Amino acid sequence: MSAEFAGLWRRVSNDSASRCGAFPAGVVQVVFRQVGWPLDQSGTPRGNRFHREVKMNMTRRAALLGALSMPLLAVANKGLSKAAASEPLPNPIIVTISGVGASAQPGRLAALVAPFLTRKVPVTLTVAPVDAAGQALDYHSELSRWLRQAIALNPDGIELGIHADTLVSGDPYFQLRQGSNIQAAFSHLINEYQRYQSQAVITALTLTTNSPLRSHQDGASLRAAGIRSVIRLAGGIEDTIRLQSADGGYWTTETGLVNTFASPLSSTRPVAAGGGLMAPATLASNIATLSATDNPIIVDIPFGALTGLGEGDLADYGAQVAQNVLAAVASGSVRAILPQKLYVQSKDMGNRLIVVRVDDFRVDPDWDPSHIAFVYELIEAGYPVTDGIIPAPQAGLLSRDEVSKVYLRAMSADRRHDIAAHGWNHTPSELLGNSFRKDFDLIRGGISEVYRSTGRFPVSYIPPNDAFDKNTLDALTATGTPLFSADKGDLRRFAGMDERGILHVSNTVKFEKSWSGDIPYRTKDQVLDLIGSDNDAVFCIHPRTANSPEKKALILDTLAELSAQRGTRLVNFAEYYAAVSPAMLNVERIRSARADVSVRDWKKPDQYPLDDGTLKADAELAWRYFDWGSKNFNGMVPATSWIESGKQAGYPFATMWDVGTQILATLSAQRLGIIDQPRFETIIMRIVAFLKESNFRYAGGKLPHTERPLGSQGGQREGFDSADTGRLLVALKILDQHTAGAFPIFDLVSGWSFKPVLKGGEMHIVSKNGRVSSAHSNSYAGYAGRGYSLWGESIKPVFDGEDPSRSMDAAIAALAEIQRRGRIATEPHVTEEIELGGSQHGRLMADILYAAQIKRYRETGTLTCASECAMAGPPFFTYQGYQLTDHGGQFVVDTLKTSSKARADKKADKLRLVSTKGAYLWYAARPGDYSEKLIALVREQAKMPGLGFSAGVSERTGKLIEVTDVNTNGIVLESIAYILGGRKPFLLSEGA
Repeated sequence: MSAEFAGLWRRVSNDSASRCGAFPAGVVQVVFRQVGWPLDQSGTPRGNRFHREVKMNMTRRAALLGALSMPLLAVANKGLSKAAASEPLPNPIIVTISGVGASAQPGRLAALVAPFLTRKVPVTLTVAPVDAAGQALDYHSELSRWLRQAIALNPDGIELGIHADTLVSGDPYFQLRQGSNIQAAFSHLINEYQRYQSQAVITALTLTTNSPLRSHQDGASLRAAGIRSVIRLAGGIEDTIRLQSADGGYWTTETGLVNTFASPLSSTRPVAAGGGLMAPATLASNIATLSATDNPIIVDIPFGALTGLGEGDLADYGAQVAQNVLAAVASGSVRAILPQKLYVQSKDMGNRLIVVRVDDFRVDPDWDPSHIAFVYELIEAGYPVTDGIIPAPQAGLLSRDEVSKVYLRAMSADRRHDIAAHGWNHTPSELLGNSFRKDFDLIRGGISEVYRSTGRFPVSYIPPNDAFDKNTLDALTATGTPLFSADKGDLRRFAGMDERGILHVSNTVKFEKSWSGDIPYRTKDQVLDLIGSDNDAVFCIHPRTANSPEKKALILDTLAELSAQRGTRLVNFAEYYAAVSPAMLNVERIRSARADVSVRDWKKPDQYPLDDGTLKADAELAWRYFDWGSKNFNGMVPATSWIESGKQAGYPFATMWDVGTQILATLSAQRLGIIDQPRFETIIMRIVAFLKESNFRYAGGKLPHTERPLGSQGGQREGFDSADTGRLLVALKILDQHTAGAFPIFDLVSGWSFKPVLKGGEMHIVSKNGRVSSAHSNSYAGYAGRGYSLWGESIKPVFDGEDPSRSMDAAIAALAEIQRRGRIATEPHVTEEIELGGSQHGRLMADILYAAQIKRYRETGTLTCASECAMAGPPFFTYQGYQLTDHGGQFVVDTLKTSSKARADKKADKLRLVSTKGAYLWYAARPGDYSEKLIALVREQAKMPGLGFSAGVSERTGKLIEVTDVNTNGIVLESIAYILGGRKPFLLSEGA
């Protein structure tokens, strides 16, 4: 890299019209030729076409900034990190007045606090801004006004924190959600809008709770909500884990959050219900005892324990406690300090993080050279950068601009360079007022452009002009993007994770004072005032507005000053997220599945693809199975078929699931033009007659049989299967709607009595001897239940809770329920999507399965597509699927008979198939790289000329198994009809 480069921007002329023409020619050639940018004869960048492939050769410095991991107070005795300590300091003592709730009267609180302030003993007030009913403390309440005034008048004497009586869960995600909600409520009530137009926002940096430490990483996720310290009070909750010493102590988590433990010896809380507060003399003695240890001392006054005291008594008690602390300080054994100041003193670096965000890389040959040069200079100076990329600006798509792609891919070698998707076209309100679907298409399209152009999935998303709404956030959730960066209204006061599982980093500071004229800048001091000294923040830079040497110098000087501040670490968004977020297995599993399905594997399909004949030929081959079956089995189709002694044979039985498949296969063949209307009507009338011929009698009514023979032979399985019948009911409803009631479908369904097998709204199975068992908790229940609902039956919801696509809280709960229900497979969850439009829980299961299949392929090179399958020999039928576990999941093979399970487990590798019907379903519902690989394999290997498609291709041999079946060929027909019909579901119903 040229030595001139480090000072490039300070030497750029103010001739904005010439853009890059004012750069020193040598620097231009060094910088832009390295990224393959074409130059004209004068050395000026031109055009946006890539003329020759150039490898970038950047020299790299060691990182100037990095995290220093060390326990609180571990060095230099009791206070400072090694770099800052010159001699040991006395034990820190922290006074907390904890749990100030909405009912607190400002006069009483002032009476208690005043004695500490007059004696210059700093005090921490922790507020419970949300009550047990979820109501937030009102911004206009007397208490809120008093708190704002108190912190304004006593910035060095009072620290305001937040309080949660208990941390309701040990799960890091739910702890973060709880902390984020409390932080949002606190930030809203404590910040005055006019004030934070020129000053840093106030957030809670300390949280007090009565919950003992559950593990060494307990509370780590609260760092992502802006919390630095959690003080574990001696609040009367039994410590069953016993990680805390009775003398107090501390522990630093992997995110840098510090858990500090209060000793019961320094808590003024009454020991027993109805007892009195700790006597000041006892407290003084206990402080003296604790000062001999190496641990921070927490003197806690729970405000709720003072209910019976008047203002005078409060003032007296506060004065005695304050005097005891002051006496201990005077003795030299302790020093009084606020939690945040202690935290800052105890860490050299990383106690607050500033994200450097550079916006508006826009695939524009006029503007991008200056943007690239600016980013280069920041990287060379050691500053991390998140590069905000506009994926589809007026100049064209990012994926079609080779120069831009070379630059971004070259930069990916440097860990300091991070990328973010910055909208789609970057128009002022492109994400406002849209439907969810439109926002999803824009956001998914933009992230996909960035991913396919760079090979990197962006950690963060930046909406253009900070303009977004609820649908924007819901749509972003569906892409699996973990972090959102925008500055808008009250969200500026929000730090933490919302209910969707999106981490908001909203404390954004920019130099631009306004966007008019020459775009005036704030001064450096004004920007530093907005950033403050404690909060995490995003420092947003627009190279396009830095249109003078003075503005560029201002930005660089500000970055230099921030990086020099003790405890401050400059980061990009990828580094920020890694620093503040501990492992959250279930969240990451759900996000990763969404990212794989929606972005990494996705390709935008043509809505109405022009078939080159391949899909139609596949459908015609699949129909051969039904044509043969109906001619040989009196209009019906057998469950399976194979070649025996040179002739095609069939298993002469059909379940109600099989009959439902025959109905939809016939409808698909008619839609595709494979059969004409008279043939369609003949087949459907035969199916209706078949269903009327025989019924299973139960509780005085009629029900469809579990399985029916297709001839005069015996062996019929008596009983009732609710899942198979649910599938039949779906098919009958689709048929009835498609034919506008032309067939007596309503009369057929009305003749069945489902009430006895839908007790309490739950689906049940009835065995041949009349034994009844619930089928409401298996993995087929969601799809099957919709069949009954379509015909007016009342079905209890299979999944409780909210929509998991809009709520990470609900998705995690659903994940646990899915794990409990057993393995998941391509059928019925993807079948449901093409037939009924899908359900939110069904889509979640399908996405998790699809992502797991992709992951296994990436790790092993083995194409994976799991579904229930007919087999060519024993055990003749297998349920192949994916079982979620506490730490991930595994692909399993189950058999119909439990007695054969052990044998099936031993033979699992021999039994595993790439399911043919699964491949076509994924190709229909999840168009992308992986589904193209699946369909290419089965199209090449699974065809059985004259018979249809094999059930699947053996993973072990790569060859088809010698059996075909009704469901494989029926689903192939359905999938192709769905694709060529514009990927519209066969039937749209409530909840789709």
